Amino acid sequence: MREILFATDLDNTLLFSHRYRRPGDICAEYLEGKEQGFLTPQVWAWLENLPENLRLLPVTTRSVAQYRRIQWPVPPEWAVAVNGGILLRNGELDGPWRADFTAIAAPFQPELARLAADLERWDWCLRRSLVDGLYLYAVCPGEEGMMDRAALYRGQTPLTVEPSGRKLYFLPPGLDKGAALERARRRFRPSLVISAGDSTLDLPMLQRADLALVPDASLALQVQGPEVRVCPKGRRFSEFVLETALESAR
Repeated sequence: MREILFATDLDNTLLFSHRYRRPGDICAEYLEGKEQGFLTPQVWAWLENLPENLRLLPVTTRSVAQYRRIQWPVPPEWAVAVNGGILLRNGELDGPWRADFTAIAAPFQPELARLAADLERWDWCLRRSLVDGLYLYAVCPGEEGMMDRAALYRGQTPLTVEPSGRKLYFLPPGLDKGAALERARRRFRPSLVISAGDSTLDLPMLQRADLALVPDASLALQVQGPEVRVCPKGRRFSEFVLETALESAR
């Protein structure tokens, strides 16, 4: 039976916020006592009984603290947080992995600090955060104008500037989900790598998979290399993603 590495984004891929909640969905995350993140009942049931040859590897931009808020039906042994910069095993940091990505980000610390200060002068920056010392993001009022804000900074910084939803990300080159997936592939040596994601931040990971799962055709067109499957209209993306991974593991 072939070994499969299933590397998946979390927010809006497996996990979703209260805005997309439907009757019967199960809360898997609380923030200050309030329900924050949800799984569908079917996804919850599948996660309780994953086959041994399917290794679930969450790969998320979340900070370590944000990742640890998730209450899994069965916690994955491994997870990658901070857009690839930190590997967790049973919730604990992998030292060598962290050291390697800290070294990648180290030359860009002055630039991250400069941009953090610069963002304070813009009314559209509601708040900004340096995530576990590795990358910076700014929260904006809405998605309108995000491409213009990204264009404002691209060419003025050596950092990768990427809009996603209401956030504008500033990432050291080399700190991405694709680099993390390549390291995971070398560590686990799977026969097949499946990746799932919903945004351009996931593209480096999707493009290094053998099979990429995406929610719509617009993102599919940006994935070059692997086989790509698009979630059928009317299906919940999280259920399509997990069902496809399970079918591949059989």
